[in-house]
Amino acid sequence: MLSVNGTDAASFLVSAMNATNSSMVKSLQSLATGNKINRGGDDVAGQSIMQGLTTQSRGYSQANENIGDGISMLDTSDAALDSVQENLQRIRELTVQGQNGTLSSQEKDAIQSEINSRVENINNISKNSTFNGVNLLKPSSNLSVQSGANDGDQTTIIKTADTVNDTGVNIDVAATTGGSIGANSSFALSDLNVGASLGSYSGNTTATANPLSGLDEMIGNVSRMRSELGASRNALDSTMEYNDNYNTSLQAAKSQIGDADVGSVVSRLMSDRTVLQMQAKAFGMVNNSQETTFNLLTGTGRR
Repeated sequence: MLSVNGTDAASFLVSAMNATNSSMVKSLQSLATGNKINRGGDDVAGQSIMQGLTTQSRGYSQANENIGDGISMLDTSDAALDSVQENLQRIRELTVQGQNGTLSSQEKDAIQSEINSRVENINNISKNSTFNGVNLLKPSSNLSVQSGANDGDQTTIIKTADTVNDTGVNIDVAATTGGSIGANSSFALSDLNVGASLGSYSGNTTATANPLSGLDEMIGNVSRMRSELGASRNALDSTMEYNDNYNTSLQAAKSQIGDADVGSVVSRLMSDRTVLQMQAKAFGMVNNSQETTFNLLTGTGRR
């Protein structure tokens, strides 16, 4: 039917062209960002899943950074304990020398002087071995790292001294309690005296009985502390590997849901462009139909 006022075809074509154009815009956005979902309306469920995966992925990435800091803390602690052990080895060597009955009192005083200096070194190492202001060899509480993306995902890496179970770290030259450098020894390191008049680090002038067995206990205690730190480091390495693998899986799932399929997008874009061209031609034909009707009415058509 020829009509001047009838616009059904034109309205339909305008609506269809708008829909096609909107589809082309979405395709161009996907190509520009590489993402299938650029707005919440693109995929409501997919967008929610994507945000959850992003939250977990970023959490595990940060957790691995935390673990890296924890490993640095453990390495610093182990290096400090290595220095403590080296000083203890030298103190034991000097004590063996000081036990020799051929020495004069002056020679024993010289030996005691170096022993006192070594004990002072250990005391200073204990006080000054810190990581971001946290004491490592005499911690006031257990030191932990957030090693996962969720609440409760924490790993204790350095424990305070446990006087009952003889675990933890406590380098205190005056201590003989469980978990400390002097645990199970017959004397505190600060009281060690090889029989010199000079006196021990703490001022004690009485010769220490059976000092070598006590020093052996102390060296063994430091080895035990280092073993605990080594076990903590291995645990962090394992957790970091797990986090990496899990995060890789999260990234793959995120990519599957949110990444644009470039081939499909380009194909859809080309198809939409062809359809839009056909719609534009059809729109032109509608205009020609109305113009023909007008010409018939006015007699202005071609003759």
